[in-house]
Amino acid sequence: MKVQDFINWFGNHPNMVLGYFAIVIIISLIGLLFVKPSNFKAPINYFYGVLIYAVTIPGLLALILLLYSFFFLKTNLLQLDLVTYFVPLIGMIASLIIINKTVAMSQIPGFGRLSGLFMLIMITFVITYILQRMFFGVFFVGRFQYLIGFFLLLLIGIKIAWDRIVR
Repeated sequence: MKVQDFINWFGNHPNMVLGYFAIVIIISLIGLLFVKPSNFKAPINYFYGVLIYAVTIPGLLALILLLYSFFFLKTNLLQLDLVTYFVPLIGMIASLIIINKTVAMSQIPGFGRLSGLFMLIMITFVITYILQRMFFGVFFVGRFQYLIGFFLLLLIGIKIAWDRIVR
């Protein structure tokens, strides 16, 4: 199975993707009705942590996929599959807005780590793009695996450096 086969699977099963994000948004809306900052305690705050992770991880993966397709592959955005590339982003943004109206994001367990991961991935993506534009990408022509490997090595290196800086 190739990465493209996995991406195509989501495009071929739009009901599952739409249903997943509809359920997450509905749960967020129900939480908007019943959860207040005064009753945001132990079981509810962990449930919100799971809900945040359930919506942001697919959203971040879709964002990375969209940016990769646009910047590296030079794909026309009008030709991309709506369900695979844009529904996770829209679902993530909508859910995060609804959840933020319910309770502050800083009160949700694990949200700081998730935002740090997002920043780390974006910095690594920008560095990879800059290196690819500087003809460092000659090694990557036709080899997506090399680019992913370089991206992961760069991500690990930045993470180690960031941990040493923060200490």
